[in-house]
Amino acid sequence: MKFVIFHGAYGSPESNWFEELAERLEALGQKVIIPRFPTPKNQSLNSWLSVFKEIKKDFKKNESLCFIGHSLGPLFILHIVEKFNIQLDSAIFVSPFLTKLNNQQYDLINKTFYEEDFNFDRLKKLIPISYTLYSDNDPYVPSEYSIEFAGKLSSSLILVKGGGHMNSEAGLNKFPLVLELCKTRIGYTKSTPIHKTSDIQKFATF
Repeated sequence: MKFVIFHGAYGSPESNWFEELAERLEALGQKVIIPRFPTPKNQSLNSWLSVFKEIKKDFKKNESLCFIGHSLGPLFILHIVEKFNIQLDSAIFVSPFLTKLNNQQYDLINKTFYEEDFNFDRLKKLIPISYTLYSDNDPYVPSEYSIEFAGKLSSSLILVKGGGHMNSEAGLNKFPLVLELCKTRIGYTKSTPIHKTSDIQKFATF
């Protein structure tokens, strides 16, 4: 399996839990890519697409792919999956949103990413399995935005209580829950299915 981790606005490959997750997955023999997208300077959908086009060149035919996105990352994932007709094995969306956040700072640099006419029927076929993680106290993305995102994609919704924006600012430099969800896609499943409430609470603790 190849995992591609997408950071968000003001993010980087070194931020939050991305590097730790990559190390854990690589230790399991998986391939991991964490692209660096321009942000906040020169951030736009087109500039991010330019970066992704170079990464896409390394994708193999019929290669199993799992995309993991945080904040703006999930919205960008929808753009590239639809634009390049990429068939994913699965995706994990953390604190996602589709529309303006009513935050002038973020809406200004995110404005080219907002779109109202995604073909969600097609996207659901290209992303047949996905998980959407959201928290009940995210200071940037209201929970209803992430719930809407999950509903459009028929994505499995997981609440991480008290998780904030699920980033370093919230004290989250490791994310065991995301790792366990990744493991379910590469055969390292627990005896207790990850979708059970008790298991989710266990791995969401931080």
